[in-house]
Amino acid sequence: MPSAFVDRAPIWRRAPACQLAAIAVLGLCGFAAHAPLSAQEIDPAKARAQFLSSCGVCHTAEKGGANRQGPNLHDVVGKSAAGRTDFKFSEALKTSSLVWDEATLDRWIEDAAAMRPGTSMAYRQRDAERRKLVIAYLKTLTEPK
Repeated sequence: MPSAFVDRAPIWRRAPACQLAAIAVLGLCGFAAHAPLSAQEIDPAKARAQFLSSCGVCHTAEKGGANRQGPNLHDVVGKSAAGRTDFKFSEALKTSSLVWDEATLDRWIEDAAAMRPGTSMAYRQRDAERRKLVIAYLKTLTEPK
């Protein structure tokens, strides 16, 4: 007769299929922890904090806010680059046909100088999650049409 202690071993130890399933579930959990943020998962306070720490030295974002080294970025999403008349943009940006949609903003924040050589923006953000937070914040500042 089998021992009662042997029969009480956890099922995942007795069945190789259960072991594989456990490994797969744990692997997916680990992958999900590093998955990109979706728009629904972005914390507005975190997005604003990322904007301030990444962009706030050179840009303001309040409606009617002053320009700094860079222009005020309130209501920039969906607008043409260098479209503001109250800021002196570089020739590289003035002669572009860029429109600030999510994809363009993402490339711009990643490396503006590579995108438009001659631009005066020197900042680069290689971290895609940080760029996504900044763009999410800028989208909250878009005025209704």
